[in-house]
Amino acid sequence: MRKKLQISAAAIFAAVSLFGADTLLDAARSGDINSQLQLAGEYFYGRQRQKNLTLALYWFRKAAGAGNPQAQYNLALCLQNGWGGKPNPAAAFFWYEKAMNNGVDKAAVRYAELLFMGLESDSYENRTLPAVPADHAKALDILREHTKKSDPDALLLLARYLFMDAPVHGRELRMLLEKYIENTATPDPEALVIYAACLRSGLGGMIPDPAKGAEVLRRAALMKHPEATAQLAEMLFYGFGGTLDRKQAIALYEEAIRLGSSRAMNDYAQLQLFGMYLPQNSESAFKLLTQAAGKNYPPAMRNLGNCYLSGIGTNQDIPKAFELFTRAADAGDGVAAYKLGRMYRNGEYTAKNLEMAFQYFHRSAVAGHPAGLREAGKALFNGTGVKADQSRAMDFLRRAAAAGDAEAAALLR
Repeated sequence: MRKKLQISAAAIFAAVSLFGADTLLDAARSGDINSQLQLAGEYFYGRQRQKNLTLALYWFRKAAGAGNPQAQYNLALCLQNGWGGKPNPAAAFFWYEKAMNNGVDKAAVRYAELLFMGLESDSYENRTLPAVPADHAKALDILREHTKKSDPDALLLLARYLFMDAPVHGRELRMLLEKYIENTATPDPEALVIYAACLRSGLGGMIPDPAKGAEVLRRAALMKHPEATAQLAEMLFYGFGGTLDRKQAIALYEEAIRLGSSRAMNDYAQLQLFGMYLPQNSESAFKLLTQAAGKNYPPAMRNLGNCYLSGIGTNQDIPKAFELFTRAADAGDGVAAYKLGRMYRNGEYTAKNLEMAFQYFHRSAVAGHPAGLREAGKALFNGTGVKADQSRAMDFLRRAAAAGDAEAAALLR
């Protein structure tokens, strides 16, 4: 849920009127701010003159430096996205703040986005801009303020961030989305996907209602939303929500793949690998997993690693498998982290390393994977690869047992 909001260039930059090319350039060179802004827009879009993002950036910078709020916002967008030069998030943050303080509401949303993530220091115009520590509380407050102004971009970004910490913000998230969906004729499909997740899991004090969650996903799927289509396919395939329809599920998976869903590529590939309701086809599965892993989808990276590890659909390549497992674990995949922990503990395909084993079991535990919780607990209890800590060990084992791990439950008896 952390991807950037997709905003079209046409919605970003103010429309520009048309002057004669030479007159406009002369006026911009003489220091006329409005001419500088218009000239930058013409270079950006390729209207009245050849498109040139480098020159667009130059003239946005001129107008921004002279204090024009719209130019400050446009310059920040260019710097964030690398339009006309290399991306520079720290400089983008600087100019978003300027534009925000000058009354550009949409700059506040982008400012909050960068503030939520935090930024490393970077150089800009012969100076060093300081690092920006992540400040989730301030970012959320900015987005709440702009959501009250009926800013749809602020609302959607706020919903994403609240969902990332749903146990804490579940009630606020539910109320936010219920009000938005009720009062909006055509809600954003991503908001529908997040609300469906609330319904399915019972976030915010709801009674879990998978059937209603499926209805909400269907609304978003009708809008050709890739993730909604893939999630609806999964629900129908396994009968979540009370309806089991594998034929429709497979058709939806195929539609979601056409729409570019990494989840659908990964899930469909698993069906092909095991021949579940589809002809077994390891080569096709390998291609789909490669495509999804190329989009940095953690489960696909892990499953592609399994293919390389065992030579399924491709030649065996142990180093490539380790690379993919590591990428998946680094991206928060608890299953991949658990797998690496086992490999290092047992010396499978690599040298035995108990310290590395614990590190990956701990990562798996942090991701909430029951087996990772169990193995991290066992390592802490016995001091295997880490200093013994029976208090922490018992905490991990209890959490593993609560998540349904039978071995952890047996160890606690």
